[in-house]
Amino acid sequence: MQKLLATVEKLERVIAATAFGLLAALVVLDIFSREVLHQSFPIGPKLAIDFMIWGGFLGASLCAAKGTHLKIDAGEKLWPQSLRPFAGRMETLVTGAFCVFMAWLSIRYVHTSQELGEVGVVTRIPVWISQLVIPYTFVSMSVRYAAYFVFPALKPLPPIGEGR
Repeated sequence: MQKLLATVEKLERVIAATAFGLLAALVVLDIFSREVLHQSFPIGPKLAIDFMIWGGFLGASLCAAKGTHLKIDAGEKLWPQSLRPFAGRMETLVTGAFCVFMAWLSIRYVHTSQELGEVGVVTRIPVWISQLVIPYTFVSMSVRYAAYFVFPALKPLPPIGEGR
């Protein structure tokens, strides 16, 4: 399981970095087109937004892989020391359940966009293609949290200074 999670993390990292690289290239190309060539490049900013969405959502998954995401810890210090491991497992379970719920909602959202035949006004690309990253991210995080719940040793330690 550890090898699978590491492979998925590497793939997500490559895709997110590529998305942000393409985002930057499109923004530079758009500025160059407008300022130097005095021509509009209307598809550039619209595609850049799509790449930003992909990079951002994959970034959320990468944060979950590293243990640097937002987490439920409001009452963590209130638990007796002997029950804190149990509280940590429950945090993992609740976070995973939330991700499963969000995966379900986002799958419905993408499916609705597909059924409605929505396309980008400028790009003419079906919007559900851009939206696919949303359910992917929540499914990826759901699998990750399920693995952390079943195999607690896989869960990354919090960064230094955050309860470590």
